[in-house]
Amino acid sequence: MIVTAASTIFSMYALLYAPNDPMFLSIVLLITGILLNLGYSAFLAYPMGITSKEKLPLAASIVNTGGSLGGAFAPFVVGLILDSFNWNMVFMFLSVSSLTNLYPPLYNH
Repeated sequence: MIVTAASTIFSMYALLYAPNDPMFLSIVLLITGILLNLGYSAFLAYPMGITSKEKLPLAASIVNTGGSLGGAFAPFVVGLILDSFNWNMVFMFLSVSSLTNLYPPLYNH
């Protein structure tokens, strides 16, 4: 999960300052997609360690609901940011959002 948050920070930073080169952009987006999908199974496995066997389906559904809400609201928030600012601010917002999600797991250890 930490790899996913950290890779999002760096990929948004890379996209913020990316040159207008289709090959470079495709490589950055490919690496971003791979690193983001590495953490997906960890997000679904996380409830296994904190709940009982009977409550695991409920815990997994709560984690899935949180992920779905993020996926539903992110395009809306990006649209609001684009209405007032530009793409640089969108990538900065996504990077800062990932940074705030990265901090709590590192703090607890």
